Amino acid sequence: MADYPPRVLMLTQPLAAPVSALAHDDFSIVGPWTVSGDWPAWLDENGAGISTAISSGIDRFDAALIDRLPDLKHIAVLGAGLDGIDLDAMAARGIAVTSGGAIHSGEVADQAVGMMIAARRRLLESDAWVRQGRWASEGRFPPTRSLRHQKVGILGLGHIGIAIAERVQPFCPEIAWWGPRDKPARWPRKESLMALAAWSDILFIAARAHDDTRGLVDAAVIDALGPAGLLVNISRGFVVDEDALIAALRDGRLGQAALDVFDPEPATAERWADVPNTLLAPHNAGATIESIMALCAHAVDTVKRVHRGEAVA
Repeated sequence: MADYPPRVLMLTQPLAAPVSALAHDDFSIVGPWTVSGDWPAWLDENGAGISTAISSGIDRFDAALIDRLPDLKHIAVLGAGLDGIDLDAMAARGIAVTSGGAIHSGEVADQAVGMMIAARRRLLESDAWVRQGRWASEGRFPPTRSLRHQKVGILGLGHIGIAIAERVQPFCPEIAWWGPRDKPARWPRKESLMALAAWSDILFIAARAHDDTRGLVDAAVIDALGPAGLLVNISRGFVVDEDALIAALRDGRLGQAALDVFDPEPATAERWADVPNTLLAPHNAGATIESIMALCAHAVDTVKRVHRGEAVA
């Protein structure tokens, strides 16, 4: 007999509370914090019957885990990133994986564009100029870069990349993009990532985050962006060669970087303490109060539909 209410696996405890509240009594959450003793051993004894899971996208769903879940059929990922999901293992087992990336793409794009403006107009340094008394003692703050004539490149034109393009259009009407697959778009696609970086003044990293994009933005791409360029990363830290990025910033081969994501996370203060011309955020671009609840609601609805036997895209 099937479990009732159905059990749904989660590995990220902080998100379990809003998910449980939205689920009411339609399903119950199980995770490492809900059991006593050894979690893998518990799964070996109790994993059968769990047909659905909710993932943050970062927590690791790999072959070793799903071997303990013989009835798993569907993983609902809260956000856009799938870097914690072994997609090959899921495909081999016939486990469907869906994401809610479109739901909070606007919030991520808002922060990406906000970071672009803050970096180019040096808003944090301007704030410090006033607070430290330098306006009174040294005079006016040095001029910053205009956004009007900047060429904006976007690596990855998915939901978030499109939302970024729509938001930067009033500032920077010259927009281009690159991704491994062409698609209909309002903006031209460059022939390669290198060509996009060489053309761009500002390069947004919005690529799909998985093993096939690891290190995609390497030292050569960073150098192509150049000493006047700004790199904005809201994808995942590992999409950019972070050591090469730091070296380029220190050497002046890259002008600026605005980063919401790092490799690894959490980033340490020591690693970034003496890296110049950077604007840093703690991987919170998509984490508004409203978006978290919307993502949880979408995941809950997906799981309920799967349990009812409905098709889920």
